[in-house]
Amino acid sequence: MILCLVALVVFGILGIFSAKYRELAKEAFGCFFKTIQLKPCDSKLDQRIKSKLVAKIMKFSPRLAKLTYKNFTVFSWVFTIIFFASMGYSAYSVYNLVVYGTCNPGGFCIFNPGGTNATQDNVCNITGRFVEFYGEGCPHCNKMVPIVAQVENNTGVQFEKMEIWYNDTNKAFYRDYQDYITRDCGFLGVPTFLSLKTNRSICGEKSADELERFIIENG
Repeated sequence: MILCLVALVVFGILGIFSAKYRELAKEAFGCFFKTIQLKPCDSKLDQRIKSKLVAKIMKFSPRLAKLTYKNFTVFSWVFTIIFFASMGYSAYSVYNLVVYGTCNPGGFCIFNPGGTNATQDNVCNITGRFVEFYGEGCPHCNKMVPIVAQVENNTGVQFEKMEIWYNDTNKAFYRDYQDYITRDCGFLGVPTFLSLKTNRSICGEKSADELERFIIENG
């Protein structure tokens, strides 16, 4: 049943482009459907896959072919788990790419190797950059404006300023890091200063010295 399920997914996708795979997808579906009904698979698709795989391995390693044949069910489960985990992670990466402009927020993404992460209102370079999450009209955030400007002038570091009270895209990005922020600050609130290189953060009203030290330690 395990291989029939994988074959159903793989051949179903390939069947979009080739009629040859549509028949195999249909066969895989019939095999899987009968198996979940506790009936034998008439087409023996799983056995054919097993035979072809073992035959190919036999050409360069009879010992490995024997091991594969003997433990085929175990290998099938492992492969199936990896296959669907990979599909799930790929789907999650596509979601991140659509929502945040990067398939891996906070890390390397092959679609933007320079580390560029697009948001609704700004573009944030992920690698080694700092973000200031703030709320429009927040009095604590307003008090930090001249301090942040002073620190940026002293260090040359520019905080990517992301408003999260009214901007849903920025709010979603903020929530991706909420576990790290809660770990470091003990609460979720604004202003929050986050290093996207180390996933470290500090929150609330801070002095220029405290903010500069945070940049040095997490840049």
